[in-house]
Amino acid sequence: MRVLVVTPWFPSAKAPGSGIFNLRDVELLARDHEVRVLHLIAPRLLAEGEPEEEAHETFSIRRVPFHASRPATLLSAARAIGTELRAADLLHTMAQPALIPTRLVRVPVPFVHTEHFSSLVTPDASRVSAVVGSLLATLFRRPTEVVAVSGPLARAIDRHRGRPCTVIGNRVMLPERAPTGGALERGRPLSLIAVGGAVERKGPVQAVETMIELRRRGIEASLTWVGEGPLSGEMRTRAERANVAEHFHDAGFAEPWRLSRLLLESDLFLLPVETETFGVAIAEALTHGLPVVATGTGGHEEFLPPKASRLITEREPGPLADAVEGLLDDPTQWSRAEIAEYARARFSETARLEAYREVYRSAAARNVRAPQEE
Repeated sequence: MRVLVVTPWFPSAKAPGSGIFNLRDVELLARDHEVRVLHLIAPRLLAEGEPEEEAHETFSIRRVPFHASRPATLLSAARAIGTELRAADLLHTMAQPALIPTRLVRVPVPFVHTEHFSSLVTPDASRVSAVVGSLLATLFRRPTEVVAVSGPLARAIDRHRGRPCTVIGNRVMLPERAPTGGALERGRPLSLIAVGGAVERKGPVQAVETMIELRRRGIEASLTWVGEGPLSGEMRTRAERANVAEHFHDAGFAEPWRLSRLLLESDLFLLPVETETFGVAIAEALTHGLPVVATGTGGHEEFLPPKASRLITEREPGPLADAVEGLLDDPTQWSRAEIAEYARARFSETARLEAYREVYRSAAARNVRAPQEE
């Protein structure tokens, strides 16, 4: 089948970490189908000299500048979608903004949408955001089938549709070698790792302060933060002020192979996050055999195993340090090998591919019975 994927979130030269989850879904779908990606790239992320067309090993990409607040780019994106649809058997949009220009296009083929947008679960409290969110939510009625990457997100979307979403989690990276080793122990250095953008929602400063608090309690803790953002400097400043700068490592953006290595070299995953749509980084910590201490709401609430994690409500260093110590002192905690075995079964790629096959079959069948209203 010829599948046209339309998404605003996808890796590019300026933003190699953007939309990695969509790239992984494209790679999965390309096992069964001929996939072409129409990347509706934000103009600020379009690098000078970046080609409009790219051919990868299993799929091709066309990049078109798009921003929802710029009418000219909205119309050009809609025209590009219409042109690309002429050679497609199925349309698969990924991430809510892709639905905006698609609304201006007649879609004569089965239409699937995959959603990752965390703001649908925990919307911004502002009045403008509420109005925009309400308007955008109506767009979910149009696709033949909608996939949500977590149960909480599916329930948020289902309020705007006549039939339920299908839940298919994000692809989760597996390590090249199976993790080995026992459970956490007191009296040994504790290497903490966190993965995420250095933004307030992810809790990078709280993570540094938790490392500082653990050291104050006599635990030889260190912290590696993998990810970039506006709070990177604040993290370093906090570590320097507490005279523990040598125990904080700002790893920046990490390619998958390097991230996997960093996870395997660590002891515990710590993320004081506010909310997650799915929680890919948390899931990948589990596949690498790491116990997890996390906060917040979202998809990770559904898959964190009690014997390998602590999920708390407070994003403060004291409670977070308590949670870490709780894991250290838990005689029933799983070993690294047990954590990784659980995660491999939970995040099976084979199961994800079969789930998407079923979604595509359902979309095709429903499209034949009841073509979309325009």
